[in-house]
Amino acid sequence: MWIRGTVLLLFFVITGLLSLNSFTVKPSATIVDEEGRILFLRHCTVCHLAPDPAGLTKNIWATHVLPVMAARMGIIYPNYDPLRGLSDEERAIVKKHNIIPEEPICTEADWAKIKDYIISNAPDSITLDEKRLTRNSPLTRFVRQDVQIDDKTPSLITGLKYNNTTKTLWIGNYYNKVLNWQYGKGVIKTANTASPVVDFNFYQNNIYLTEIGKLYPTELSTGMYAQLNDTTSTPIITSLHRPVNTRIADLNNDGVPEIVVCNFGNKTGGLSLFKKNKAGKYIEDVLLPIPGAIKCFIKDMDGDGKKDIVAMFSQGDESVYIFYQKDNLKFKAKRVLRFPPDYGTTDLLLVDYNNDGLTDIVTVHGDNADYSNILKAYHGIRIQINQGADVFKEKFFYPIYGVTRVLAEDFDKDGDIDFVATSFFPEFGKLVDESFIYLENINKDQFIFKSYIQKSDVPIKTLTLEKADIDGDGDMDIITGNFAQSPGPAPAALDEKWKSAKYGLSIFYNQLYQPKK
Repeated sequence: MWIRGTVLLLFFVITGLLSLNSFTVKPSATIVDEEGRILFLRHCTVCHLAPDPAGLTKNIWATHVLPVMAARMGIIYPNYDPLRGLSDEERAIVKKHNIIPEEPICTEADWAKIKDYIISNAPDSITLDEKRLTRNSPLTRFVRQDVQIDDKTPSLITGLKYNNTTKTLWIGNYYNKVLNWQYGKGVIKTANTASPVVDFNFYQNNIYLTEIGKLYPTELSTGMYAQLNDTTSTPIITSLHRPVNTRIADLNNDGVPEIVVCNFGNKTGGLSLFKKNKAGKYIEDVLLPIPGAIKCFIKDMDGDGKKDIVAMFSQGDESVYIFYQKDNLKFKAKRVLRFPPDYGTTDLLLVDYNNDGLTDIVTVHGDNADYSNILKAYHGIRIQINQGADVFKEKFFYPIYGVTRVLAEDFDKDGDIDFVATSFFPEFGKLVDESFIYLENINKDQFIFKSYIQKSDVPIKTLTLEKADIDGDGDMDIITGNFAQSPGPAPAALDEKWKSAKYGLSIFYNQLYQPKK
């Protein structure tokens, strides 16, 4: 998961996507070897959903995914090092957590049957969905304006967050800088950081930074959570394992805030709750020790008056959990959604889509790096409607190749929820402009949306997505931060345009009302 681990991605920031985990087996799959299928299901559902062999091509399975799968079962392919690139310290961490079993948990004979089953049911190739070429209309709701914020090239923005109180945009970048930008004035303040900032929190007039440590995959815990004081930052929590998203809130209403951290990690990671002890020091309580924690929210999900935590995990066993607060800062985890790992889960939103008083979940799936950089028809946006009793049912799927971020808002103010999404891994040919797409809600009950894109010489290339009324005209605008680097192959000419672009921000001004100029 490059994106999920790299940022972000940085999410939100981001890195490494497809762990060799799950693909759902479709009933229509051709079963050429019943014994191989049974072994496949037995071994591949221990930690995740069973993959659909038809989700990837024969070549991708054989040369990229199967060697990794085998290593997780203690079978090492000749001339393949599953820990290639890791330092001795990182290798020790992986060994401590038994990520690669010292002894095989599957016989060579059984592995051969599993491998044959997968390859036999995988396609030779996957083609572009031609129907997508005619589905988009020209974007008129928003007008794009590219904004230069500094002289750094290539632009590598890792974090964006708008402060509605101060009416300023906070920006983090790969060059260990934080910039504060204001409409009509430009950059009004800068600060140095220890590592790239991928998330910002504004709490009681204070500014908090989530510094990822190593942007790219690592088992080292070099990230931290810090408070920004003017142009310097003070560490609050250190030794975090690639944190990508953080929430600060008083979860038990005692006047002292807690901090929830998504430690994306790499092969290890987890979701942690930090609470102050009597000495005023934050102490860690690991809520779930699995990698890929990428996004979380604080919200009372069961109406009992206590603040719960909703968290998305995107590495391997891709899932959404609700951590229900039972007693004073004691939580019970309930998994409510689960996805195959090739889905490349990257983003999460909580909305009441149908205005029934229940919180629905919007998920985004499109990370497309690491092991399987090919077009995936199942990448896209999913709306999961809350049925009550911890049941969420997928009611709508909108396919977008490589989609990574989404925003929900009534952008046209007609009473329903529209979406804006960005794709870091679009199809780089005919559909490259789907790197920014606006979905106008035409009929919310029937889930009918109309899609719009903007044809551009330099398409959007972003890991970050934010909304705000930037120009103060009463409607919601969109901000993206240019991240001009690709983890996989991109057309050379296009890659050069991204890297040489002088702008850091692309602001899409909503044209619902006449903007103030």
